[in-house]
Amino acid sequence: MTRIPVSQAPALLPKFNLHVRTNPQPGSDTYVYDAINTDIGIAASTSDVCVKFFEPSTLQSKGQLKYHKDQITEIKARSNSLLSASKDGQIAIWDLRQALSATPALTFKTKDPVLSFDMSIDDTMLVSGSALDKNCCAKINLWDPRTVAHPIAVFENSHSEDVSQIRCHPSISHQFLSGSSDGLLCTFDASQTDEDEALLYVANTGASISGCGYFGPSAQYIYAHSDMETLQLWTNEATQLADFGDVRDLAESGVPIDYIIGCKYDSQKESLYLAAGTNEGDIHLLHVGAGSFEHVQALQSGHSGVVRGLNWDLGQGWAVSGAEDGRVSWWATTVPAQPPSPLVQAVSPTASSQKDKSASSRASNGNSRRFAPY
Repeated sequence: MTRIPVSQAPALLPKFNLHVRTNPQPGSDTYVYDAINTDIGIAASTSDVCVKFFEPSTLQSKGQLKYHKDQITEIKARSNSLLSASKDGQIAIWDLRQALSATPALTFKTKDPVLSFDMSIDDTMLVSGSALDKNCCAKINLWDPRTVAHPIAVFENSHSEDVSQIRCHPSISHQFLSGSSDGLLCTFDASQTDEDEALLYVANTGASISGCGYFGPSAQYIYAHSDMETLQLWTNEATQLADFGDVRDLAESGVPIDYIIGCKYDSQKESLYLAAGTNEGDIHLLHVGAGSFEHVQALQSGHSGVVRGLNWDLGQGWAVSGAEDGRVSWWATTVPAQPPSPLVQAVSPTASSQKDKSASSRASNGNSRRFAPY
């Protein structure tokens, strides 16, 4: 098996230090699916079918939303709003300017479990991907959020398995990408309501897709990672650029990885990053190049179990993660101004950085040469 080239590039990103993390209730088996930043603080979706809110930097509890009847599959933040999707077949939009309540401002309902969704850049299109139904249809529903009542289009012939990912184009309001357990990446033009006319390109990754999205200065590229922990890069016209295979093979180069968490595109530096984790709760950030990786840093001591979600903002210097250990962890490039409450645990930056330096040393393969990023 070919070893994936890995070099060290710690200067690519500012160092994220762990400053505070929540302490799960003793005996609790509740874990965190995802954690994101919103206009009113950190929102975390949890396995007890709640969205819980925390004060940024201190992680003091600010309340919760409990509306869905089944697993929350995805949450997203928009201006003054939180959007949540669930296997109960609903997408809910919450007005965060109002007090947290059990009643969302808007709901969009389907008959099938919603696995993923996204909103267009101009907020005029909501797209959801569903699980395979009893008639072996995997549906993509499109709504105009201004009319709500019924989908404006339903695409049900493009995928033959669960539609696991939906991502709207970051600048073209009528274009979106779908990824499925059938291994297909489909690009659609939603200005066409006929499915055959709307389908622009199809790429076959050969593996069940767990995550995908656009990247590049003009969003001209697509990344896709799978349940088999493989990573591929494509053009948005379905030409493959790179196939890294199983990224767990990075362990042969000194970077222990058990699973992919996700990818993040930095538009300022025009760089794509891979976030991957270990079963012990460590997070590795790697810069993705043309056929090789650069290990940037490891985020350690924040978790003791599988990390389900990581979101970060380089410009503002923060990151937030959630994991199966039930913890939400806050990372920052600067020391927080406020002390943590008794419900959270402050972490010594010195202790976590010592462990990180040790892991970084193990991961080095002696090759410090930079290569051109996407």
